[in-house]
Amino acid sequence: MGFHDDGVWISLQDEEGKFAPLAAEPALRAFGHDEKAGGWVADKHPRFLADTTGDGRTDIVGFHDDGVWISLQDEEGKLADPLWILDDFGVDQGWSSVEEHPRSLVRTADGQAVDVVGFGPQGVVVARGRGDGTFEPSQLVLNDFGLAQGWTSKKHLRFLADVTGDGNPDIVGFGDEGVWVSHNCGDGRFEQAQLVCRGFGYNDDAGAWRVGHHPRFVADITGDGRVDIVGFGGPGVYVARNLFRRFRTR
Repeated sequence: MGFHDDGVWISLQDEEGKFAPLAAEPALRAFGHDEKAGGWVADKHPRFLADTTGDGRTDIVGFHDDGVWISLQDEEGKLADPLWILDDFGVDQGWSSVEEHPRSLVRTADGQAVDVVGFGPQGVVVARGRGDGTFEPSQLVLNDFGLAQGWTSKKHLRFLADVTGDGNPDIVGFGDEGVWVSHNCGDGRFEQAQLVCRGFGYNDDAGAWRVGHHPRFVADITGDGRVDIVGFGGPGVYVARNLFRRFRTR
């Protein structure tokens, strides 16, 4: 599935793993760059594929100037006309760019529908999914990791990853002093962030890591179900092992 100028294009995969040729027309004349397709701009309007209803089919969720739009997929694979469902997470509400204000569609609690989690101007904002393709009103759940607290895309990285192994995503941020973690409460809320590793950060005494030069990732490299930290620094590759509530660099 791709988002082109005139809308959404789809190439279906067969049982052998081959992809069919594109049709003569887009599958949906929406979520595209042209004005007739909505005027979506890549660096301002993130678009995601996610199952928002629990029916096993992928829907489209997009964040435009005026908020969140959704196109549900039916049993025949057709995409419905987009519906505006939430007046938040858009440019008009202060979410100026994809880079500055990352947004994700994840389950913040076991067995629940996907939620919207975003790093907004004032901190972490969550809109709980209802399981029918709509979302509850957004709530500011944590006064941290936002622009107001000094987190910027030019200096800091922010991820959603399972740090504790309980199946729920936590917040992992690479800040000035090092790595900060805010644990998931299991109900759409997050605990206050704690500094768990004095490394991989922007400040000189935290390693002088730079977004444009030093990629950093959270991934389970030990197979214990908890993510570790892997960073590509100046001299080479650095790893911090996850010890549940903190990370060990040696």
